[in-house]
Amino acid sequence: MKTPSSFLATLLVCLLGISPALAQEKPVSETPNLVHDRHMHHHNHHHATEDPSEKRFYTTRSSQVMLPLPNEEDAFVFAVFGDRTGGPDAGVNILADAVRDVNLIEPDLVMTVGDLINGYNQTDKWLVQMREFKAIMKELLCPWFPVAGNHDVYWRPLNDPDILPGQHDKHYEMHFGPLWYSFQHKNCNFIVLYSDEGDPKTGEKNFQKPEAQKISEEQLKFLKEAIVRGKDCDHQFLFLHHPRWLGGGYGNDWKERVHPLLKDSGNVTAVFAGHIHYMRYDPQDGIEYVTLATVGGGQSSKIPSAGYLHQYHLVTVRPKQVAMAAFPVGDAMDVREITAELQQQAIKLANEKPKVTTTLAEAKDGLQEGTITTTISNPSDRPIDFTLTPASRDSRWSISPNHTHGHIAAGETQKITFHVRYRGKRFDESYQGIELVLAQDYLARTTRYAIPEVRTPVTFDGDPVDTKESK
Repeated sequence: MKTPSSFLATLLVCLLGISPALAQEKPVSETPNLVHDRHMHHHNHHHATEDPSEKRFYTTRSSQVMLPLPNEEDAFVFAVFGDRTGGPDAGVNILADAVRDVNLIEPDLVMTVGDLINGYNQTDKWLVQMREFKAIMKELLCPWFPVAGNHDVYWRPLNDPDILPGQHDKHYEMHFGPLWYSFQHKNCNFIVLYSDEGDPKTGEKNFQKPEAQKISEEQLKFLKEAIVRGKDCDHQFLFLHHPRWLGGGYGNDWKERVHPLLKDSGNVTAVFAGHIHYMRYDPQDGIEYVTLATVGGGQSSKIPSAGYLHQYHLVTVRPKQVAMAAFPVGDAMDVREITAELQQQAIKLANEKPKVTTTLAEAKDGLQEGTITTTISNPSDRPIDFTLTPASRDSRWSISPNHTHGHIAAGETQKITFHVRYRGKRFDESYQGIELVLAQDYLARTTRYAIPEVRTPVTFDGDPVDTKESK
């Protein structure tokens, strides 16, 4: 006969997917309500602590518990932004949201991994896009550091007689900064590389040809010198646009000429890149190779939770270890903005029901036609964005348009009319009514607050009582 503990272990294995070892080893008496071990999987060691002293710890109570204090050694946080480009021009709004998020966190600095502007153009349009990007990034409370990507330096068309040698290289260095450089902060060395130098023989810039994806002797010399300059640092971090360590169209140059330098240094902790527009992690020889997704660039959003999303990294640095976490853009909540007044305004919106009037009449050949007219009110003190969707599980309904978007100023109303058709016999066993689904966002000064959906059943004249709500 199974003991109670072994029975519980079996239950956890079958129902919750808990590993048999964990199910057997976990003392049931300690955490009877815990059904997972996600919090137990650490990438790093516990932080060093020290015993409390009279100087650092004070209380007027007595206790047998000693509360260890964190060490007062330097630790800092930096953020990393992925690609802004390769998508619609409106992607700059997502970049601005990332700036807003990071300002709530206030890291020491922000790094990028290239593709700052859409580029692939000539000087006049390039300058406009450059100014827009810099104007948005200027709102960061901390310094930020650029990395050049293909969108930032590729000129089009290539047969343009005014094309510059190196394409937009000179424009980049005139307005963003050096194509490669390094700097130090809190005993850490940050190295920025340029991964679009092009084919040394033809000058062609192409991220799909290995011969155009080799580090030049000039830049390699800089890299060696930069690594030496950081030899006594706790960590060295590298940043470039193309994740050349992935091979393929990048060839083997990174593997053969660059990675051995980083490995031999003994203190290169991580290398960051972008370009592929999804997150990826490829550690090798003790070096963490990290590829970011996007902050406004073209994004498939195939599987957001698996790295296909707009996001930024936060990296917390301590002398002996580094922590990394990715955050979806827009998820940072502004503590100072969520006041009692804001909550009251949001509740007003959540409680406000749309007003609905309808018509439906026989047309011909068993077809019934009519309208649904909805009045949406904004009782709050700020504007709202909304989406209104008429929905039914009865396929015999035809509704046009199938949804609508709108913007309503504070205290205003907006009227929307849908045209409906119903082909079939109403009120038979298969009949399903229509429901209006209202999604609203309260537009506070710095944040868009999603209001829970409001669902309103639609009724028409002549509906029997038991069909006045969607089944």
